[in-house]
Amino acid sequence: MRFRNAQKGTFRPVLPQHDKRTNSRPTGSSKLKLAAVVQTYLALSPVLEQTSLYSGWVGKLLALAGACLLTRALLSFKRWGDETPQAGRFFAIFAALLVELTVDNAFTWAVAASDINKYAWTPPLQDNVEIWLNSLKAAYPWTEILWQHEWINIKHKLVSLIALAFSVLFDQVPYSGFAMMTRVAACIAICRTIRTIAFMLTVLPSPRPGCYSRRFLPVPDTWGEYLSIGFGELRGRGGCNDLIISGHCIIYVMAPLVFHTYYPGWTASFLWLAVIRTCFRAPMTHQHYAVDMFLAVVVTSLVWMQLDWICPACKPLPPRHPADPPDRRGPLQWLFIALIFIVLVSLGVIVIGGGA
Repeated sequence: MRFRNAQKGTFRPVLPQHDKRTNSRPTGSSKLKLAAVVQTYLALSPVLEQTSLYSGWVGKLLALAGACLLTRALLSFKRWGDETPQAGRFFAIFAALLVELTVDNAFTWAVAASDINKYAWTPPLQDNVEIWLNSLKAAYPWTEILWQHEWINIKHKLVSLIALAFSVLFDQVPYSGFAMMTRVAACIAICRTIRTIAFMLTVLPSPRPGCYSRRFLPVPDTWGEYLSIGFGELRGRGGCNDLIISGHCIIYVMAPLVFHTYYPGWTASFLWLAVIRTCFRAPMTHQHYAVDMFLAVVVTSLVWMQLDWICPACKPLPPRHPADPPDRRGPLQWLFIALIFIVLVSLGVIVIGGGA
């Protein structure tokens, strides 16, 4: 195994070419090409979702087919020995992430309720990116395409991350799926904790004046009612006040970071392009100020690099011979399979139930 610039923090291992006689971990072409699958999904899904056919029985049929394919791949997976040592840490970090999301969700309401100007028509802050884009639109109307329509959203980015995690079932990456996703979950949890502390320290006016009166009930008199409101509703689209560091953008940035690290190529570039477009769209639709998007990109990237020790890109798993017998699968592995589906259901609830 050779490495290019193999010092700490590098992301691109130079892997040997796949040889079917000696290596069961291809990093190039195979029957299922991860890059083709993800890029096709990202290119077509946002368009097809605008049609009633895709949102109806066709979409449900595709989801069912995907679930069947995933179940079959999990049941036939041969290398549980690579995944079992990493599984416990992943599920622990994922549980911590769920706790953080719950607290973050409650504090989103708390910061809005604590704003002493919540009923006042407070003008939004000056956003120079919004001003620049409006000027660009006035001079060149066609540039509105940069932000006018929603393209790749948080659901598409999460599906891309999940596809990379499960690509180990099809020998697409020479890393542990649990190890990669442990680093992802830890990065999201840390970034969102930083975000929660940031927006609770300083209350900024909303980019949408009058939001509190339209979205929330008056602040209750008792702590019990206060907590009930805070923890009783899933706020996937945020609150009213500007929340420094965009929570959605953290997920947007995670996808290209993970692909750039463990599966470098055009897919990562495509995902970065989607991030840039989202950073333009957010201030124009008054979902976030541009600084929130910028900080999300910077903070997430820095935290991701600091967590390289969890699953170093320069330390892929050793190859195996195709003739090697499969690892023994016992009750623990069946438990992991069940927990995997629980994690997927949890992500579905967060994305669909939160309106993200």
